Amino acid sequence: MPAVYSLYIINKSGGLIYNKDYGSAGRMDTNDSLRIASLWHSMHAISQQLSPVAGCLGIELLEADTFELHCFQSLTGTKFFVVAEPGTQNMESLLKHIYKQYTDFVLKNPFYEMEMPIRCELFDVNLSQAVQKDRVAFLG
Repeated sequence: MPAVYSLYIINKSGGLIYNKDYGSAGRMDTNDSLRIASLWHSMHAISQQLSPVAGCLGIELLEADTFELHCFQSLTGTKFFVVAEPGTQNMESLLKHIYKQYTDFVLKNPFYEMEMPIRCELFDVNLSQAVQKDRVAFLG
């Protein structure tokens, strides 16, 4: 069954504010996660500038032999990206659901400071439930 390997949230200036690994194989240390977030932010920004299509919002899908990287950028510039097994369907729906969880449990949290790392237990719990449901429901 296709699975989500990991989730990253990057603030508008390219800083990693949240990451979570859902697979047991290939876990990365913190420095590697920071490098991936920084690299993705840069590639996303460059793709917006170099695109021949007017109004391009950047890379939304990166396909490789062993994984797919799906990205959703909010209107505020916050990027949500999921690394998933190749062939995983409906990742756009999952990313929008994750964004909804972010707005409900992080942005409405009076103790959260914008652009800072996310430390919210309710967000973690609801995110884990959403990814688990993805393995069953989002696949159709």
